[in-house]
Amino acid sequence: MLLVQQFLTRVFSIQFNSGLAFLAISITFLGLGSAGGVVYVLPRLFALERLPRQIPWLAIGYSLLLVLGFVAEVHLDHAAQAAGEESLKAQVVRVLAASLCLLPAMFQVGLVISLVLRANSQHVGRLYGADLLGGGIGCLLVLPLMEGIGGDHGIFAIGAIAALGAALLAHAHGERRALLVGGALAVLCAAGPVLNQSRAVIDITSHRTVMGGVKDWVREDREVARDWNALSRLGFFETKDEGSIYVRIDSSCQTTVPSKDPAKIAKYVAETGFERMPFVLDRHRKCLEIGAGGGRGIVLAKAMGAEDITGVEINPGIVGATLTGKFPGFGIDDLIRADKPKVRLVTGEGRSFAEGTAERFDSVTITFIQTNVANGSAACALSEANLFTVEAFASFLGKLTDDGLFYVYRHGGVECLRMISILREVYARLGLGDMRERLYLVRDQLNNVLVLAARSPLTPAEIARLDAAVQENKLEVLFAPGAGRETRPPNPFLEKVRELRQRGELRIGEVAKLFKELAHDPKFEPIEGSYVRTADPAAFAADCVVDIRASDDDRPYFFFTGLSRWSDFGLYFDGAGTSILGGIVMMLSWMSVAFAVLVGLMIVLPLLLRRPTGQGGRGAGLGVILYFAGIGMGYIAVQISFIQRFVLFLGHPVHAISVVLLAFLLSSGLGSACSERLFRGKLTLGRAVALLALVLVLYDFLLPWLFHSPAIAWPVPAKIALSVFLIFFLAFPMGVFFPYGIRLCERAAPEFVPWAWGANSAASVIGSILALVLAIHCGFMVVAVVAAAIYALTVLPAAAILRRAAGG
Repeated sequence: MLLVQQFLTRVFSIQFNSGLAFLAISITFLGLGSAGGVVYVLPRLFALERLPRQIPWLAIGYSLLLVLGFVAEVHLDHAAQAAGEESLKAQVVRVLAASLCLLPAMFQVGLVISLVLRANSQHVGRLYGADLLGGGIGCLLVLPLMEGIGGDHGIFAIGAIAALGAALLAHAHGERRALLVGGALAVLCAAGPVLNQSRAVIDITSHRTVMGGVKDWVREDREVARDWNALSRLGFFETKDEGSIYVRIDSSCQTTVPSKDPAKIAKYVAETGFERMPFVLDRHRKCLEIGAGGGRGIVLAKAMGAEDITGVEINPGIVGATLTGKFPGFGIDDLIRADKPKVRLVTGEGRSFAEGTAERFDSVTITFIQTNVANGSAACALSEANLFTVEAFASFLGKLTDDGLFYVYRHGGVECLRMISILREVYARLGLGDMRERLYLVRDQLNNVLVLAARSPLTPAEIARLDAAVQENKLEVLFAPGAGRETRPPNPFLEKVRELRQRGELRIGEVAKLFKELAHDPKFEPIEGSYVRTADPAAFAADCVVDIRASDDDRPYFFFTGLSRWSDFGLYFDGAGTSILGGIVMMLSWMSVAFAVLVGLMIVLPLLLRRPTGQGGRGAGLGVILYFAGIGMGYIAVQISFIQRFVLFLGHPVHAISVVLLAFLLSSGLGSACSERLFRGKLTLGRAVALLALVLVLYDFLLPWLFHSPAIAWPVPAKIALSVFLIFFLAFPMGVFFPYGIRLCERAAPEFVPWAWGANSAASVIGSILALVLAIHCGFMVVAVVAAAIYALTVLPAAAILRRAAGG
């Protein structure tokens, strides 16, 4: 089941953008929660005496529905691509269709788990521990699955594992025919990749969801190669001018592998006026490029006279494509061989590379990178988010020589305002002096912005050279150092917003309209320049409506732009705000309300549809809701925050997803297996809650210190070992709550056991959404404190209710 979740997250992020992938996963896994409610409402259909026969066949049905549902989903996606409609509405319709295709399989496996728990509740500690152990193994298996088999064939391997599980359940229940069918289905699924290789029953292709203008220069009708790895699906295409190989990363990111032809290289360099801007300052003898892609920036730096160039690229498939001669006539392998070791392209995460090297550079650059890859159950745990934080920018500026230059290519408007916030804090933290003497901002006609940030003040001669390059390339200066440089009046956007707020007429659509009209109105100073020059940055940010505060390691969601005030929260539900607010943040807000209602119905409605027969009555039902929904929300909130936190420490999103989830599940599983013995000893429920809360709050202070200590440069195996050790002390006590609650439920009202599983699963879905909303606005420290509060405010009173219902 966990392997399915990881697999679908990867596939959906190829077919949809990352926010919609998260929506699809959430809808699909609601099937788990609904199954427990159905078992509770229809007790005669799932009577205890029927379970030994039902469980194996339901498990067989799960494996079959999983494969068939995925085949149907892929074919529906192909039909949608043929229709050519890529609007947001069309994408949401495709998400709903994909979810409905896979919902039956998730409902089926939810039935299996609910019924196994119901039939064997006396062994709940070992059962739940085994369940978590299997989940941990599933999290590990997704890496070799994507690397070795790929997303096109992966569902067959998962189906084979599910069928094998069904066969084992049949053996345990003495169902010989089910055992034979399950075994045959496992063999058939195992042969699926071989059959699919020749018949292409499943052929996953990406949609171009957010990249405009690609069809003008890329031959998109034929994919010349594809590559699956743990990070992404790479699609390779020829370009019309034959100057490069175009690489599509999932559905929403791109890079190129440059041509080796000297004439093509000369043409490319001549056409890169905007990208050549930083090189006019002659501060680039030794360069570091973060997010080097296929090596295009390395080619440019070499052509502009750089002597020592290091490129860092996180995706091994891209590095392999440009260094191994995969495409004859394309790549930078010849360039690197000629100048090695002074020119190199390394596979790694940029922040970890910078933190772990003792080298100093004349220039450090971050190119247009934003890989919206949903790497795991926390689909918003993105590796590149850790590059756009105060701590990251401080690290990059710290790697510069005394007159070094840090520059970033991003987009104008809100993104640039947030980068200014980050740099303002960085210059203050490093004690580098007045940011306004060291900053130069320039914008092109497509609203792409180059942010130049120097350690030492830019000299008048350097500013003059930059100004000349701006004129030559027909660009717009957003900010440049110098007293009296800007003669236009300050940008009036904030004043207009204040007027709307004072009149009680603040609407996000009107704010977006004003921003579009005024942010770069030539009659006024650009809004970015006004923010740099303002005497009160805090007031500017507070009045901006949109959150332009600096992102940091505790709140690293640079690309997920929300509102600056909680009092404006209602503005999220106005679709007119998508042009100024982050679309994913708005979608999460809609999801939080819609799923809260849906999950509430899934949890409460079964209690209303059927009158309990046990001695506890509906009082026990309310206790079950409070207890199992609470631990479901609390557990997923902690897990999501730790995944993102450990991306920074472990240096690679794949390591973080696999290590953190594995450590959580194994440690919780061990806690579950030991729970009965622990509670027979000195452990009480109150002590378990207090221990968990204490560790959560302690880690809020310990982890930031650890992640910025010399330990971040340790070898990866040592960091993994330390991560597992730390997570154990948190996750072990988290594992004792579920089996303890099931035992209470069994004593108070046994018929509630399947429903308890359903409430726990459904609450986990809404918990993941709410945790992300809270993390984006407040940070992970707040999420951890809230999770501790959820455990304390739900588990303890709910357990008291269940004890009373059980008669003491």
